[in-house]
Amino acid sequence: MGEKTEHNATDQASSNKHDLSGLRTDEDGLAQLGHRQELNLCSLAEIAAMYPTAGGQYHWVAVLSTTSTRSSAAYMTGWISVGGQIVLSAAAAFSAGLQIQALVTFNDDNYTPTRWQGMLFYWAVLVYSAVQNVWGIKLLPQVNGFSGIIHILPFIAIVVVLGLISEKNPSSFVFKDVVNSSGWDSDAVSWLVGLASLVYPFIGYDAACHMAEELPNPSRNVPLAMVSSVVINGLMGLVYCIVLLYATGPLETLLTSRTGFPFIDIYYEAAGSRAGASTMAAMPIFIAVVASLAGITSTSRTLWAFARDEATPFDKQLSKVDQKLKVPTNAILTVFTFQALLGLIYLGSPAAFNAVLSMAVVGMYLSYIIPIAYMTFCGRKNIPFDKYRHFNLGRYFGPVLNWISMLWIALIIVFSTFPIETPVTAQNMNYASVVMCAWVVVGAWYYMMFGRQKFKVPLASMPISVGIP
Repeated sequence: MGEKTEHNATDQASSNKHDLSGLRTDEDGLAQLGHRQELNLCSLAEIAAMYPTAGGQYHWVAVLSTTSTRSSAAYMTGWISVGGQIVLSAAAAFSAGLQIQALVTFNDDNYTPTRWQGMLFYWAVLVYSAVQNVWGIKLLPQVNGFSGIIHILPFIAIVVVLGLISEKNPSSFVFKDVVNSSGWDSDAVSWLVGLASLVYPFIGYDAACHMAEELPNPSRNVPLAMVSSVVINGLMGLVYCIVLLYATGPLETLLTSRTGFPFIDIYYEAAGSRAGASTMAAMPIFIAVVASLAGITSTSRTLWAFARDEATPFDKQLSKVDQKLKVPTNAILTVFTFQALLGLIYLGSPAAFNAVLSMAVVGMYLSYIIPIAYMTFCGRKNIPFDKYRHFNLGRYFGPVLNWISMLWIALIIVFSTFPIETPVTAQNMNYASVVMCAWVVVGAWYYMMFGRQKFKVPLASMPISVGIP
């Protein structure tokens, strides 16, 4: 999900009325999150440099943990990581699908968007992502290179249009004023809860580590990719967010957006034409599609590695690699199938669908905090740091940074389970903790019944090959 940029996430957040009503949180939140995420990222990048493997978090836990907890801790970390990645990359595809539908709505006054059509747009994005991952894998480097160009050049164009043409809000609105319409009595609580919508673009930076066995010199290139993606996108996202806040206009108008994505209306006010606004809106849609593509790539490699260690049902099938295409086809299609089935949940109940997607933040952050905790309490004292020169936080600075990372991740996990507004109803309730607990219970049951007998716990001494065999 390294392709999922902060400016796209700000657009997605603006589709939610309550996120929009506290837009200033975006500017503060991006700055705070960017800084804290660099700390989290450094903690994980250090481990990734030592143990570059497609398994990522669960492999790290297996290597760093004590003998008594090694099997169960590694297994549950892998289970949580796979679940979090599936719903996270599904969220990218869903965002792309609904933004495509919103663009149709924006350009056709006679079109009335329906839920089943939104599901079809979502499925279309998933189909493209799966097909590209299976049969177009050789073109993936070119697609990523092209997406990098689309990432930067249109971003500059949008910033120029919003910055030079659109009417401006005063600087006090951008940097000083606070609007709290969430219902929470405390502005601090409202601000922290609002961070949940901004967390999405800052998770998924572990994607590079799941591609470690397909990269040259992974001990160097994996942490480099992880760190550079957050630094570059964080700076771009902050610039974009500030410009967007200046160009927002009256919030009351945006809250009644016909498209459901107010950023399209902001583009329209700036460009003065539907064609111009549609061209600008195509950029975040493209980025969301590429995020879905990259998400399926990363998630399928994690599932493949987990199955390779005999940790999943049907592990022999899921760990197979197509000898002609050189990709784990079964793992890719399994991820695609799970994500497509989520579309049926959306068709039946958007609230239930959002409840499942809300598990992404909790799941991914749990999969991050567990290896950092084991590194802090068990692994760091036993690691010969002189061997690892590509990314080394050192014996003294490393523990401090690890502690800061764990405290910040714990804070985000707690507040990401809060409802975004009060009073709480069945419709606006945040079910992230419920869905996460259900996923953990299923994983624990499978581990107790089957996993602990057959799970092959990864070892530090296991050779890491370059390229899927």
